[in-house]
Amino acid sequence: MSLAADIELWLLTRGDWVSAEEICQRFSIRPRMLRADGDRAGLLDQFAVSSTKEGGYKHIALISGDEFRRLDHRLRRHAIAELRRSKLWRRARRNCLTGRAPTVERHTGQGLLFS
Repeated sequence: MSLAADIELWLLTRGDWVSAEEICQRFSIRPRMLRADGDRAGLLDQFAVSSTKEGGYKHIALISGDEFRRLDHRLRRHAIAELRRSKLWRRARRNCLTGRAPTVERHTGQGLLFS
């Protein structure tokens, strides 16, 4: 069996939230291996969720509906914030490269671009 499969089976038998430190000690791995790193997927990405509030990882099959909704909402909210930031960067870069400085209309707050 692979390391990921061993960890998955162990999480299933534990049945509750498990700290990253406990997983790392049990399987003699570094904490960074648990999470994605660039193009490399984390060991737990396919079968476990993480939560700082609960202090660790839990198998996705064992989380309650409320936990799933809360964690999914947190992940989506973060992703949307990152997309908004990316949009602002693209707009600022475009304005810098074209020499068009944005102006904000005082009453409505709408951005105006003048050529």
